[in-house]
Amino acid sequence: MIPKLFNKLNFSINKKNVMKISSGTILGQLISIFTLPIITRLYGAEIIGIWVLLNSISIIINSFSDLGLKNSIMVESKEDVEKSYKVISTISGIISIVLSIIITHFYYFFSDDVNINQILFFILLTIIVFTSQQIQICYTWLNRNGNYNVLMKNPLINNGVNGILGIVLGFFGLVTFGYFIAQIIGQVVTLLHMKRNLPNVMFTFRLQDFSYIIKKNKRFVLYQVPTNIIGKLKSQLPNFLIQTLWGTEMLGYFSITIKLLQVPSSLLASAIGRVFFQTTSSIKRQGKPIGYLVNRNMALALKFAIIPMALLIAFGDVVVVMFLGKEWTTAGNLVQVLGLYYYFVFVMSTVQGLEIVLEKQNYLIVSLISQMIVTATSFSLGKFIFNDIYIALLMMSSLNIIVFIIYFCILYKLMEISWLKFLKKTLVNILLMLGLSVVLKGIFIIPDIKNLFL
Repeated sequence: MIPKLFNKLNFSINKKNVMKISSGTILGQLISIFTLPIITRLYGAEIIGIWVLLNSISIIINSFSDLGLKNSIMVESKEDVEKSYKVISTISGIISIVLSIIITHFYYFFSDDVNINQILFFILLTIIVFTSQQIQICYTWLNRNGNYNVLMKNPLINNGVNGILGIVLGFFGLVTFGYFIAQIIGQVVTLLHMKRNLPNVMFTFRLQDFSYIIKKNKRFVLYQVPTNIIGKLKSQLPNFLIQTLWGTEMLGYFSITIKLLQVPSSLLASAIGRVFFQTTSSIKRQGKPIGYLVNRNMALALKFAIIPMALLIAFGDVVVVMFLGKEWTTAGNLVQVLGLYYYFVFVMSTVQGLEIVLEKQNYLIVSLISQMIVTATSFSLGKFIFNDIYIALLMMSSLNIIVFIIYFCILYKLMEISWLKFLKKTLVNILLMLGLSVVLKGIFIIPDIKNLFL
């Protein structure tokens, strides 16, 4: 058992680090929230949907372009960590470019849904894939070293550039490419900001370095690659299915819904998760148990997210229409449907990297495959039986929540923590949140407000 003094000291340090990251995230999210109504009115759901499609493809590529080695930086020895960084950057850079070429040709051969030039599609995809993976590699390096002052500024820089530049370009008439340009420049500036705190040399072509790092971290290649691929496919599968079954415009509505629902996670849960990963990795290297920290994070997250998610479920439709305009009514309805599901997304974000620290990526693989089957089945039934995206998303949410609960009960048992207490707390919190949303909706009955904007 971890000594009480260690727990208190560790909690105090973690709290300061979480506050550092959260302060920048809050400012960045405020910029994003204030600029979003203008961005949505300037560019519309179709343009945003195209960007989401490109981003989804890049996420799938980056799930394996580092051969699963990115997270090894967190547990790498001090002597080899810089060599590991160079090898990972080189591998991901090469794979990113090659796969962007292949996927561009493949996508245009089988689909003509995207109304942009094939060459532009390739250029955008290559830049997005390369910069987003490099940003994640830099994140891991900085997280390992506890450089939270740098991480704190990332959301502010990225959202600031994206929002402000997007508005400026839109007002100058670039209502097709302005959004893409703003997003890319935001990523590039964020990457340059982070790179100042990493080794100057980011690539290597010494074959012995590749052989050494890959052999040393082969468990990441064997387990993390399939885990990453399945995990990213699971997360992006709704995007691909919606684009295929309901079109790019509906994908645009869905993406804005997710952006709004992820605000609580972006403001706090992601910061907690990054610090959690760094702390549990450090504790594990010292040979100490991590169950105490896991249990505390989960309990706090389950309680903290109840009120914000209950508010979104109760008033999401009204708030979105008031905030973004009458053309975004569909997004408002989707917020209410997906509110409960993103309650659990918030909770999971606070225990980032748990399966890596426990060396149980195979458990996660089974969970992710189950969620993919659930998602594909739900969308198929929703489209071909009911022809209703709301029913599809409701089925997906309900079944994936069950998978989530079972998965964490298993991990709790593995860590010798009471899974039964976790189950009881989770079920009680679900009932509290749903009950609170019903009560709020009943108390503040505003049936005509939305109609004022229609």
